[in-house]
Amino acid sequence: MASRVSGLIALTLGVALIAVALLLPSFLIPRLKVIPLDAGGKTVTREVEATLLDSRAFSSREVLPEHRDDPACEGDEPPVACFIGHATPIYGNRSISVVEPADAKVVTLRAGNVLMRTDRPEPENVISATVDTITLNRRTALPVPEPVSSFHATSPRLGLDDMRNGFTREGVQYQFPFDSDARSYPYFDTTAQATQPIDFVDEEILPGHEDVEVMRYNQQIGPVNMFTAISGVFNLDGEISEHEKASLNALRMSSPARDWYTPQELRDRGLTPDERVTMTRYYANDRTVWVEPSTGVIVHGREYLNYFFARDDDEARALAQARFDDPDAAVNPNRTALAMTAEWSADTQDRQWKKALEGRSKLTLLGTVGWSLGIAGALLTLLGIWLLRRRPTSRP
Repeated sequence: MASRVSGLIALTLGVALIAVALLLPSFLIPRLKVIPLDAGGKTVTREVEATLLDSRAFSSREVLPEHRDDPACEGDEPPVACFIGHATPIYGNRSISVVEPADAKVVTLRAGNVLMRTDRPEPENVISATVDTITLNRRTALPVPEPVSSFHATSPRLGLDDMRNGFTREGVQYQFPFDSDARSYPYFDTTAQATQPIDFVDEEILPGHEDVEVMRYNQQIGPVNMFTAISGVFNLDGEISEHEKASLNALRMSSPARDWYTPQELRDRGLTPDERVTMTRYYANDRTVWVEPSTGVIVHGREYLNYFFARDDDEARALAQARFDDPDAAVNPNRTALAMTAEWSADTQDRQWKKALEGRSKLTLLGTVGWSLGIAGALLTLLGIWLLRRRPTSRP
């Protein structure tokens, strides 16, 4: 009788443990694979010496100190190169917070991005500022298919003031999906206001984290005609305000060719120094992100930002491709609006790694517990069956 009772207990407990082990991967673990409602944080890029067109100096025709000894910058009409600084200390700061709506299914992130120079006091140190609001599906990490996104960008130095409300977007951005794959994902670029693929490149081991493989993805944007792109955004409501027209005017300028080209470039293009040319601002970016695949957390990011002026799309493609081929090559000294390497700081990488490893540990622990419970349940089930089928020992 005791053997039969023990067998029933072992069999019941074994079946229960097997059931729990089966529920972990199908029910409990997926409930952990959601973007937390306290998601957010801060990412800061390393301070670098960037190339920047000083719009304040350009509008006042005040030659920058580094060019004052250049004979080409003398006179009443110095070329644009005299207002482009080639060692401007710049860094980026992004803060992400959770706002409403945020519930069991969705989470809304608001990302404030500021690009600043460190050689000037506030508020003169701000180069550009953006506020991006996006609502994500917490399980897929993709935007909800509803017109709830908004984006506002101001950049006096880059000639940009862009407001866009109530639009639908596609693609990843601040978070990749859980269990990220070795494939391309759609990625939304806020400057271009467009989605295009970010491609899987390789699996890598980053220094200091030799026990974790991450996915490296790369995306090359542009060249994007900023006048055309921003005009399209402004035209969504069917009309362009006077304020928006002023913003567009800063993206396209007409002036003598000598303002933009060297004497050799003028000869190569068949232009005379006094011939008026229309130059348009373009944008290009070579973006790389490193993702911890099980959590989808981006642990490192780097962008080669390139804003520049070109006369047409062909010229823009040539300038952009030169930077794609060699990001460390010298930028065009006459037509660059902003060129810099925006790479996450060591502190930012540490914070992102901590977030990724904590999530990874929880998922790994549950997986280990599941296997352990499954094995224990199987052994108890076998023990229970053996006890129930064992013949009782006969007594004399």
